[in-house]
Amino acid sequence: MRRREFLKLGGGAAATLARTKWATGQIANDAAALPQHAPAGSFYVSPSGADDGPGSLSSPFATLARAQKAVKEAPRGTAPVNVVVREGTYYLENPLVFTPEDSGSKNGPVTYSAFPNETVTLSAGRNLGCKWSPYKDGIMMTQLPSRADFTQLFVNGKRKIRARYPNYDASEPGKSGYVLAAGAISDDVPSPNQTANEDMTFSGQALRGIRFDPSTFSKKHWIRPQEAEIHIFQAAYWGNLQWRIKSIDTTVNAIWFGEGGQQIGAKWSKNPGVLNNKSRFFIDNVFEELDSPGEWYLDKINSVLYYYPEQGTDLQSALIEVPIHEHAIRFEGTQENPVQHIRLEGFRITHTTSSYLSSYEVPSLSDWAIHRGGSIVAEGTRNCSIAGCWFDAVGGNAVFVNNHNRDFVVTGCTFTETGDSAMCFVGDLAKTNGTQRAFPYECQATNNLIHDCGVFGKQIAGVYISRAKRITVGHNLIYNMPRAGICIGDSTWGGHVVEYNETHDTVRETSDHGPFNSWGRDRAWSLAQSHAPYTKERSIDAWDVLVDAMEVVIIRNNFFNEKSGWGLDLDDGASNYDIYNNISVGGVSLKLREGAYRKVHNNIWYLSKGAPCFHVGNDSNHDRYFNNITVMSPGDTKWPDGWPWWPQMTYSVIAPPANGPWFEEIDRNCFFTLGGEFQAVVDQLRTEAGKRNARRYNLGEWQSLGFDKNSLYGDPLFADPVHHDFRVRAESPALKVGFKNFEMGKWGLTESFPDKWGERKRAK
Repeated sequence: MRRREFLKLGGGAAATLARTKWATGQIANDAAALPQHAPAGSFYVSPSGADDGPGSLSSPFATLARAQKAVKEAPRGTAPVNVVVREGTYYLENPLVFTPEDSGSKNGPVTYSAFPNETVTLSAGRNLGCKWSPYKDGIMMTQLPSRADFTQLFVNGKRKIRARYPNYDASEPGKSGYVLAAGAISDDVPSPNQTANEDMTFSGQALRGIRFDPSTFSKKHWIRPQEAEIHIFQAAYWGNLQWRIKSIDTTVNAIWFGEGGQQIGAKWSKNPGVLNNKSRFFIDNVFEELDSPGEWYLDKINSVLYYYPEQGTDLQSALIEVPIHEHAIRFEGTQENPVQHIRLEGFRITHTTSSYLSSYEVPSLSDWAIHRGGSIVAEGTRNCSIAGCWFDAVGGNAVFVNNHNRDFVVTGCTFTETGDSAMCFVGDLAKTNGTQRAFPYECQATNNLIHDCGVFGKQIAGVYISRAKRITVGHNLIYNMPRAGICIGDSTWGGHVVEYNETHDTVRETSDHGPFNSWGRDRAWSLAQSHAPYTKERSIDAWDVLVDAMEVVIIRNNFFNEKSGWGLDLDDGASNYDIYNNISVGGVSLKLREGAYRKVHNNIWYLSKGAPCFHVGNDSNHDRYFNNITVMSPGDTKWPDGWPWWPQMTYSVIAPPANGPWFEEIDRNCFFTLGGEFQAVVDQLRTEAGKRNARRYNLGEWQSLGFDKNSLYGDPLFADPVHHDFRVRAESPALKVGFKNFEMGKWGLTESFPDKWGERKRAK
């Protein structure tokens, strides 16, 4: 059977079900209940419709493609045009592609929307319509058409686990359900006689594989190991990588890699390296490991699907769906001829293919690599939007706003269990010169609910921005993320506004980062200053960071309630920021590393695991830090071995500028430590080989250096911190140094968030 015929499987059953629902009234079709004549400029689509009809309410089209054709043929420009889609699942034979010919106008926008109070699913996959028979040990099997190929399986709407070792265990995300490698194998470590416990860190050569410990590895014999895929964390847990397995050699306990490894951008030549014996991994797509309820395996050679149903699952009546297309919807315009004024609203979008073994690129010099794809991809648009949609378990990125886009808005949407990031706004610096503007500009990600993303990729974010300008990220609720809530990959152009967002439980499976992370490895940044042993000669002047960081990035009025990670992490040269009215509870409050022109004022760091940190400062950095409140709580925080100089403290300064003042201004702040005292720790890192020589300062000693001369140590007297009311009382010492109360509780989703999918209720 040809692939096109395979794609059509199940369409008849879905259409029959929809017609039955329509006929029995489960989908409203009562003549008295609905108008008989659609408003001018409106077209309707229903699973029970027919594409040779007029597309009216009483005689709707059957497909979105036919409605799209009708929109093109309709008069446009002076009045809105609406395509209203009735309840049901629409298995897209091909992705829905919008070109400039589909455009609306300012006075006549084109809207594709779900019928009010009805659930409309746009699926990039297919309903398999399986006929199951027993295999053995509770496992069921079904014959599929030849050449069936997919990497995800959905049973009754839920993504299931591909057969793997060790078995999936969600109790400790990123930790349970993994085993440790015994070292890495690269071109400069070719010996098959190296012992399994040696730490063979990747040292800049081509990574060939890993060693495994036979005492913790599977004891089953895998007949087709070349079909398996390994998912393994980078040694420092900045993210994970995937490879197809080339072979497994049990004589030397080696797993040899085939294609893959492109999912992280860092290219380090020394520790922490890429992989070593601290890297956790699992391997999936292994038939012999099909031993747990909820697991499945596709035998592509014989076109047989195996599934181990969970208790209570009636497979004979179950809905079995698989992804077919990477994209459900594409906007395909150009800067010169854009797609304009198209709005998508109220759809559930699902069943896109996984992309973790597709091509990735590093759009800037940060550690992040991205795949330029997603369930919705927009390029060459103006004034287009996505509203109130649910991106349910898509295989890769959910929304990718790629290169030239202006005023593209994603609002009121829900993102759950995405394979990679929820939203990406990414340009291309190499294609931006002259009048070319290959970057997203003045786009928005606002009032969205984002949680439990990063099923496949772990170096991901709720919102990722790179090589873009003036992106607004506001009023989003982001939680249960493997790494960052919001990440800005570089300082290029800037002008972004990140405001009124709420996060909790980020960095659950990785290290570093947190609710907000940014990078600034642009032309003024120096790798030698940043990561080589610190010396005076490697200190870099900051005057030219504004060549790339042209416009200030505003971070304001956010609430970060975290167990770990940095609250606000301005990493490796992130420059030109105005940061104010933010609250960070727990985590590690703030980091400013390299870079310049950061103004941090009127923020609250409460019961953080680490003090505000100023790391590897640029000469003449123009950083200002004032009117902030820091409340620390010494206790059971444990830092890595070799860092005894980093207990709970009020400030941490590492490798301050070698020339000139350490800060342009650091003053008029309020500090307090529960059961402790003020303590600043300065580590010059100027001894031989960069050995630490930390020195601790009490408040008087710190002030004698010229810092915080007008600051106060004392309880800020918050109104009700337990219930997140961090306004200070009238007698607070913070008010005496210039702190100003700001409005509480406005962060996160607004009252206008359309909780059509019930996720907001579950989040509470």
